[in-house]
Amino acid sequence: MSTRSFSRGAAAPTLKDLARLAGVSPITASRALHRPELVAESTRLRVQSAAEQSGYVPNSLAGGLTSRQTRLVAAIVPTIGHSLFSDMVGALITALAEARYETTLGISSYDVEHEETWLAAMLSRRPDGVVLTGTEHTMRTRRLLLSADIPVVELWDYIPHPMDAAVGFSQEEAGRAAFHHLRACGYKRPAILRADDSRAQRRAQGFLRAAAELQAPEPVQVVFPEQRPQLGRGREALTALRAKCDHADAVFCSSDALAQGVLAHAHALGLNVPQQLGVMGFGDQALAVDCVPALSTVRIDGANIGRLGAQDLIARMRGGQPEPARDVGFAVIARASTALKS
Repeated sequence: MSTRSFSRGAAAPTLKDLARLAGVSPITASRALHRPELVAESTRLRVQSAAEQSGYVPNSLAGGLTSRQTRLVAAIVPTIGHSLFSDMVGALITALAEARYETTLGISSYDVEHEETWLAAMLSRRPDGVVLTGTEHTMRTRRLLLSADIPVVELWDYIPHPMDAAVGFSQEEAGRAAFHHLRACGYKRPAILRADDSRAQRRAQGFLRAAAELQAPEPVQVVFPEQRPQLGRGREALTALRAKCDHADAVFCSSDALAQGVLAHAHALGLNVPQQLGVMGFGDQALAVDCVPALSTVRIDGANIGRLGAQDLIARMRGGQPEPARDVGFAVIARASTALKS
């Protein structure tokens, strides 16, 4: 098999490029992709390997376009079950529509392998731009995007050197700020209750690092699968924490929804919040202020992230070069659920 490297700025690999890389004719390469039963298994595997190596994506719109522009944007989010992501997506789609771009939306369910499969299918439709949530992707996803050579914006997570452009905030710093808030409120042994997704994990790492920096006891963690139904999560998490560490005096939850469940179960157990247990969420969702007591949390402006992401993507699709990375920050919102202990 011959070799060829692909990088951003080079033309997307064609069927002829793929055939040359696999050491077969273009018609054989096409058959291996579209009618694999007509070629030997060894040939199919060679062509498949070449496609993965080069980032080649079959063009399902071949012959149907009179220009390269499709005015289509492909965007994927982990879920729309959280208002943070739905606010972000709503603002993104609205801003793109105002610029006459249509958006096709995918749901990854926090699975980078599914994101990869979705992306390959979307690139075959030749979108003008791609929006991803987060900065963690498979190597093949990165190769596909480099080979496609179209604008890409990663939302939600901030990193100084993104794949192309990024708009978001530091998950680690949000976790550090949460720990400092709980310590300032007088809590000595705050714990972490979180889902097992990578963003919640990075917030936990920031929380743990802040504890180490202050030479505080290492916070206990209770981790559960993100796919677990929302119903009963707070009860199960608090029950697991009390069995594991009955001296924890505060909890930092990976979402406001989880924190609300913890509050409800704390009330059922007769625990005084915030005196016996401080409760802090993440996201500042609509019901946070209506909890009893009102929920302390970390506020993220998802709608602003969506708007800025759309602006940067539109600028890139029109040939501009806005800043590659924007840190929109976050805010710690102190409410009664972590009121200063007397």
